[in-house]
Amino acid sequence: MKRHLITTLLVGLLATPTLASFTTVQHQDLSDCDTLGPLPTIMDELGTGAFPANELISASFNFTQLDACPLNSDATIPNVLLSITNLTNLSFTDLHYVADPFTTFSNFDGIINGEHAVVLDNVGINRPLVAELGGSQPLVFEPGETWEIVLDDWVNAAGFGAADLGSIGVPSPVLPDFSSGSIVALPVPEPASLSLLALGAASLIERKQINH
Repeated sequence: MKRHLITTLLVGLLATPTLASFTTVQHQDLSDCDTLGPLPTIMDELGTGAFPANELISASFNFTQLDACPLNSDATIPNVLLSITNLTNLSFTDLHYVADPFTTFSNFDGIINGEHAVVLDNVGINRPLVAELGGSQPLVFEPGETWEIVLDDWVNAAGFGAADLGSIGVPSPVLPDFSSGSIVALPVPEPASLSLLALGAASLIERKQINH
């Protein structure tokens, strides 16, 4: 009976709007600017173009004089201001930018899946997140919200732009997938999912008390 209840709970969670593309994350801190911090082994990837509707973002970029981590920034190499907008109906936290092959930048915090990565936040020494436009909760990437991100000394040797985030995979496969980086994040549980979890937990506790 307990197994049936747990199965029902999982089915209910999967029936709610969920993320379709997950990626395994292996990370290492380099302590260059800040640290990546503890990360789960499974995270979601957000991207442009062919990404599913519940992972979809739009992106654009320009060059900027702003520095995210002046400690490592090279004044002779332009910095990039990357703007990403959440086109889903979900909120996300713990956003990280991960470089693809052929991409280099200097304000990385560590390595994710063999490539340089940075936490997208505005705390500590390294502060790549310079604006949260249209949201109400700090460091929560809400539906319709736009984040502006500084990537110091950003260069892509294959000629792609910083807004080319359309290839699934972290890092994205090599040419010709036309991607310069990836965004990984954690979805904020929806209220319906939280209620279902609470109901399942309460039912298990009640059943255990009855059986004893």
